[in-house]
Amino acid sequence: MANTSAFRPAGPSYALTVGTGTGASPLTVTAAGNDQVNFVGLLNTNSFPVAVTIGQTAAPTAVLPTAGSPTNTIILGVTMSAPMVVPVPVLNNSFSIAGVSGTSGTIYVTPMVDQN
Repeated sequence: MANTSAFRPAGPSYALTVGTGTGASPLTVTAAGNDQVNFVGLLNTNSFPVAVTIGQTAAPTAVLPTAGSPTNTIILGVTMSAPMVVPVPVLNNSFSIAGVSGTSGTIYVTPMVDQN
């Protein structure tokens, strides 16, 4: 039998503006109610990739990796049809996220919990 997990939103979805260079200011995402957020759904509907970083209180500046210079970022593919769900470090039921890309745009961020 396969091991599966079901996720559900644990608060409102946020729009995070991403830009070139150092990107936009980090966004603090907070869950609604008593749910303990431990995952985030990330959706990039832009026609360009986006790099994001996640932290407990202040996300480090997101930087796009280049050849020979790896970074600690999550890369979101282009025109995603479904969110990528990744674990997040949480402090007081919130976390911080920052993003950067080669072009200005918006990604969508939803705090999520595992229902299992």
